[in-house]
Amino acid sequence: MAEEGCMLVMVIDFHPQLVLQGGAMQHYLNACMAFANTYLATSVKNRIAVLAASHKETKFLYPTVHDVGIERQKDGRLELLGHVNESIEQEFRSMIHFTKEDAKYTETLLSGAISRALCYIKRMELELSITKKISSRILIVKSSGDTSGQYLNYVNTYLTAQKNGTAIDVCVFGNDCGLLQQGADITGGVYHKVTQVEDLMQTLLLLYHADVKVRKKLNAPPPDSVDYRAACFCHRCLVDMGNVCSNCLSVYCKAVPLCSTCNVLFPSERPMKKPVKKKR
Repeated sequence: MAEEGCMLVMVIDFHPQLVLQGGAMQHYLNACMAFANTYLATSVKNRIAVLAASHKETKFLYPTVHDVGIERQKDGRLELLGHVNESIEQEFRSMIHFTKEDAKYTETLLSGAISRALCYIKRMELELSITKKISSRILIVKSSGDTSGQYLNYVNTYLTAQKNGTAIDVCVFGNDCGLLQQGADITGGVYHKVTQVEDLMQTLLLLYHADVKVRKKLNAPPPDSVDYRAACFCHRCLVDMGNVCSNCLSVYCKAVPLCSTCNVLFPSERPMKKPVKKKR
């Protein structure tokens, strides 16, 4: 680990489809909490924050505004680790009141949670810049499918993280997510897909426990090829070829008369007419 300490912000995707499964959700949450405990127990200089994203809201699971102090040891665990687990479980229960109708939503507000994570990292850097310097990174644990509807929001967060030197690691459970794979490649993070929820904790500990400086010395699996297809602004689908607005670079899967982003009119494609020769 870095000698000056490292700040890790976990962004956990709580999709209603996974929450309503029950058993898989418990494995999913336990793996995230176990990884947070291991990360804090590695060094007293490490700091962690946990954010959750659903289809309705984004919320800090730890730390929260209700954290006023750490109680004495109760069950043999370190006081800080027990406090982190209790805070995550309590805030998680307050935001998972989902019904079967909520399962029809395909996307969660993950891009908003990443933006909040970047703002939190920036605030902590400003508060601690006088006393000491810390390195920071973001770890995204995602359980839902692709989120091409938030393409522009994702790109903005990736460029901001790249400018600030914040790596974005991504661990996906289930289907691949091309947009998050792009973010990990742009910011220098690690992208990996887990097929079974029982393998999630092992994957988090092996691939994402070490920071960016240390993992360069590890024999990690080679990265997969990155899918850099863009999502069109009209149907929010990934396209191989499309039309690009020359003013704002918005992508469309077919020709449109008006750009929905900057309201620029596109010239219509009309067949050229031969000029009529004037009679002398």
